[in-house]
Amino acid sequence: MSSGRRRSLLSLFARAAAAALLYVLSGIAAAEPQPWLKTAEERYARYRRTLDPADLAASEAAVAKGLLASPGDFALRKFRLRLLLPHHRFEELARDAAALKAERPDDAELDGALGDAFFETGRYPEAFAAYDRFVAAKPCTASYSRAALAKDVAGDLEGALAAMDLAAGAALPADLEGYAWCRARAARILLKMNRYEDAEGRLVEALLRVPNHAPALAAAAEIAARKGLWEPATRLAEQSFALVPEFSVAAALVDTRHAMWDAAGEERAKATVRTLEALLPEGEKKVHRLLALYLAEHGDARRAVEMTAKELETRKDVGGYDAYAWCLYRAGRARDASEPMAKALAWKTIDPMLEFHAGAIARAAGDRKAALAHLTRALEIDPRFHVLHADEARRMKKEIEKEISANE
Repeated sequence: MSSGRRRSLLSLFARAAAAALLYVLSGIAAAEPQPWLKTAEERYARYRRTLDPADLAASEAAVAKGLLASPGDFALRKFRLRLLLPHHRFEELARDAAALKAERPDDAELDGALGDAFFETGRYPEAFAAYDRFVAAKPCTASYSRAALAKDVAGDLEGALAAMDLAAGAALPADLEGYAWCRARAARILLKMNRYEDAEGRLVEALLRVPNHAPALAAAAEIAARKGLWEPATRLAEQSFALVPEFSVAAALVDTRHAMWDAAGEERAKATVRTLEALLPEGEKKVHRLLALYLAEHGDARRAVEMTAKELETRKDVGGYDAYAWCLYRAGRARDASEPMAKALAWKTIDPMLEFHAGAIARAAGDRKAALAHLTRALEIDPRFHVLHADEARRMKKEIEKEISANE
């Protein structure tokens, strides 16, 4: 990574600390909490667009100022709930949302907040029930999109797509960012249905409304990489990363550069990942799912196991069990990985990467029949599901078929 790019990333995190300090130390007083709520909403909206930690810190500081002026203000206490999610403070979110719901049982948005806390910790029946209440009481982008995420996890991709399209429609005309986000999410659902043209159509719709929408650009980059269109794949990914320095985009660029036999570009991409890791708060260096999965693939599987095991203590969702199982497998502990992998598959989530992980783990554990079934399923869902692992799945499948044939 160039020194200029590194300085740019360092500056991003420095601005976060400076913004937090500025708001904490400022002596501006507010007789009423409402101005602080407006500031908090504006800065949080910016954070959702850019993921700049300075905006999140500013929003948190504005809420804190408002609550100092009026500790019981319901609107500020309710808004504060959404600030807990980026920090993965799910237990606190569930507790505070339940307390506010007890005060105002008719507030449907609090069901959304409760559902979020349950969803992120793998308490799916409770999450689905909360989201259903939210949709029934207040059909809107926020409720429909949550229903889509629930249906996705439960393996109902058609239902998930329909709900996400409803969410996008409800966002217009006022919320273009929300519309683009829903279109990008719909595209990812469509990819799991092997409907690439429809996915690309959703992304075009997103980018026509919001040309520099980072999630849509990242999804477009992934599609291009799966098709072997290396120049647009790298260009779109780098464009997305320049807008929002997402860890997942940086890690995906490592895989893309490797697939295109660009050793120098792969090393640059790895350097970017190392810089992002160095800039993480100390706590996130110990519990960071995307970082753990990256480390499992790139030489520190033991640390990855420790990170994912730690996360599972409080976050027992499908992705958490899958990440832990895969890190165990990469650490040479396939038999230990079988149990968490089974838990990841328990909700019948349709995802070729889940099936690939299950197949690789089953093969290493000596269960050829299960391995063949999972690998076949991964390739049936989407034969191009990953720029590297799709080919690996095909190779494994052929090897297992030969082994079975030789033993007949």
